[in-house]
Amino acid sequence: MNTFLHRHKAVLSTLLLLLLAVPTLSQDSASLRSQIRKNRKSIAAVKEKLKEANRREDEIAKKLRVTKRRKDEAEVSLAKTESQLDEAQEKLRKLKMRIRQTSIRLLRAQRALESRLREIYVEGEVSYLAVLLQSDDFTDFLNQADYIKLIVKSDSQLINSVNKNKSDLDVQRKSARETVIELTKLTTQKRETVDRLARLKAAQEDLFHRLKVHQKKLSNRIDALEEISAKKEAQLRAYIQRSSVPGYVPIPRSAGKYIYPVNGPITSYYGYRVHPIRGTTRLHTGLDFGVGYGVPILAADNGVVIHSGWYGGYGNTVIVDHGGGYTTLYAHASSLHVRSGETVRQGQMVSKVGSTGMSTGPHLHFEVRYHGNPINPLSCL
Repeated sequence: MNTFLHRHKAVLSTLLLLLLAVPTLSQDSASLRSQIRKNRKSIAAVKEKLKEANRREDEIAKKLRVTKRRKDEAEVSLAKTESQLDEAQEKLRKLKMRIRQTSIRLLRAQRALESRLREIYVEGEVSYLAVLLQSDDFTDFLNQADYIKLIVKSDSQLINSVNKNKSDLDVQRKSARETVIELTKLTTQKRETVDRLARLKAAQEDLFHRLKVHQKKLSNRIDALEEISAKKEAQLRAYIQRSSVPGYVPIPRSAGKYIYPVNGPITSYYGYRVHPIRGTTRLHTGLDFGVGYGVPILAADNGVVIHSGWYGGYGNTVIVDHGGGYTTLYAHASSLHVRSGETVRQGQMVSKVGSTGMSTGPHLHFEVRYHGNPINPLSCL
């Protein structure tokens, strides 16, 4: 018995150290899990605020589009009214000129008639006697007398005609003046409408800009919290993966080359792009595959599942450790079909396509990381 104890003293010492280490690792794991849960709650709360800010942004954007359209329409209408006002003012100016010309003609005709009538009145019969003496005979006298009467009558008709023309022009001038007054009033109203819409547009643009700033702050807050969660989860995985902990699962040998996790088109490649939800330019750390809900997602290589669950903006996510510092990530799943600590083989279904987390529609977001840093998955496929 003593010989046995002596022989296996080192082994027993190691086992004792492991047994003593388990509670500490367990406590650390529990603490990390608690911190991760708190971070996830904080992330969820900030995401709700971001969601509300996005909703508010959409609402303001719609109102701003309506205001812009109304302002453009009001400016077109104002330009049309100003053109009509210019035409009416020009018409009124021409009418005033014609009235002045007609008034001059009327005055001249009136003076000519008054002069003739005054001569007839003053000279009376003498005038007719002069006509008679100058006439060759009585018939010629009557003809000349009738001619005088015709001249007077013609002058009278001219005056009546000019009077009527002047009266008609006065009516037209009154109508044109009323049109100018009405159009001037309408132009003023439309200018006020354009100014009011311009002020409303400026206020909405200012609010839209402030919302964008607020969204960026929220987005940055989410990034910071997710980075903290990622670090905590990395620490948790490190604890779980320690070979000194009983129950450690060894990573199977790689199949040699990664396979595509789904059969579908790549809709977004690795690299910098404008984020479809946050609207900011940032690194897209993987590949997006455009496939529908429920399509099976396959493990790209042999490995051990180190995460299966909610993973911040990635939604339902599976992360597989392939050894040598390489991991693959399968995000936005509708359902998960493996558990943490489970060994998976290349081509095995780990989850199904969905649109959870920060996603604009069903697709698979696939990442490859080397020692935690994202690399272009196409270099491994």
